[in-house]
Parts: sequence; structure tokens; C-alpha cells
Amino acid sequence: MNLKELKQVMPEIFETVKDDVRKIYDRHRAGLRLGLAEMGMFQGGFIGGMHFYPGTDIVMNTSPLKIILEEKTEDIIIWAYTYHILLHEYIHSLGVLDEKQCKTITLNVSEKIFKNKNHPAVIMAENGIGYYIDNLLIRYVPPDRRPDGIHIEYLYGFDKESQSYFS
Repeated sequence: MNLKELKQVMPEIFETVKDDVRKIYDRHRAGLRLGLAEMGMFQGGFIGGMHFYPGTDIVMNTSPLKIILEEKTEDIIIWAYTYHILLHEYIHSLGVLDEKQCKTITLNVSEKIFKNKNHPAVIMAENGIGYYIDNLLIRYVPPDRRPDGIHIEYLYGFDKESQSYFS
């Protein structure tokens, strides 16, 4: 799978995330947008995604995503990584601002949905999103980092539920 193909399935993965959260917690939110941005990886770590509550944007860091796409041939790991990031940020969008609580809820949803401790989404929720990246000592700063901020590429048609609100 490459990034172009993944962008096409991200809306479906997000719908799965929303359905899964609704099944477990009976909560949902519509009207979110997904942006992709090179945020880099610093000092052996990285941010997988961000959501600024109460906003409508989820921004996913493409730096670690590109590494996973290059290094991992199993589509399930790529799917699970995307699911995990979107799930975590979606939970933030529901008002769970505390990072520790958000991680706990992310793990709870993943365990209840996948029912297999060896599923990549459960492994990431339990061990961190860097579990499948072999070398987190990488330091990378995007070459187009500008003082006025980073470029965000938005995926249109991301939150299908809210599309009926606009014509």
C-alpha cells in the first residue's frame, strides 16, 4: 500500500472508528476534517496526530506514516496504525483532553473491538505507536518547515456523516 492508496481508504477507516466508539461508549461526533502534515520526528519520538479541542481538525503526521508505509508490507499494520491514530484523536474530539485517560479509552475500545491481544491495533494501543518502527532514534525535520507554520493537506470526503449538511 502507498500513501495515495491509503488516503482513499482513510474515510472508511474513520467511519469504522466512529462506529466502534459508538458501539462501546454510545458517543459520536460529526463534522471533523482530516489533515495530513509533515511534522517530523524529534529526539527518538514523534507525534502521530493532533486534535485541538473543541476544533474540527484532526491532523495526522505523515513522517512516521511514510516510514511505516515503506518498512511494513502487511496492509493490516498500516490499517491498524491509521485506525489507532484516528481513534485516539477522535476520542480527544469527544472531549477527553487528558492524554492518559485518552490512551486508556483507546486501549479499551481496541481490546473490545478486536478481542485479540495480538491484533496490531491492540499492540499499538498497549505499547505505543512506535512499536512497529524499528529505529526511533531518527531525527527528521521537514525541509519545508516554515516560520509561519506547516502545510496541511486536507482530505475531502473524510467525515461522510457530515457531508449531508453541505450542498
